[in-house]
Amino acid sequence: MDGKFDAKLPLEDVEITSQYWDTVTRKGYSEPEKELMLAVLKDAIVTYRKNLSCETPLLRDTERWFFKRDDDGLFSFETVCAMLGLSPERIRAEMVIWKTKPLR
Repeated sequence: MDGKFDAKLPLEDVEITSQYWDTVTRKGYSEPEKELMLAVLKDAIVTYRKNLSCETPLLRDTERWFFKRDDDGLFSFETVCAMLGLSPERIRAEMVIWKTKPLR
C-alpha cells in the first residue's frame, strides 16, 4: 500500500446504497400533516357556513377559532394558514362578508 486513500466504492456498495435510498424515500411524497390541516380548515369553513343562519355555540366556537390572533398552537387558524400558504386575513374578510350577506 502506498498510503493513498481510494474514495471509490465498489460497484456492489453503490447498488446496495441505491437500493437502500429507493426503499426509505417515498415516491410521490405527500405531507399528511398538511392534508390534516387542510381537512381541519375545510371542516371549520363548512361548519361556519352551515351555522350562519342561527347563533349557536358551535358557530361561536368556530368564529373564535377563526378570529383568535394570539394562538400559536399547532392547529390554530393562523398556523394552519401559514402551513398551507394561505392568507388568514383574506379568509377572515370573506367570512365577514358571508355573515353580513348570508346565502340565499
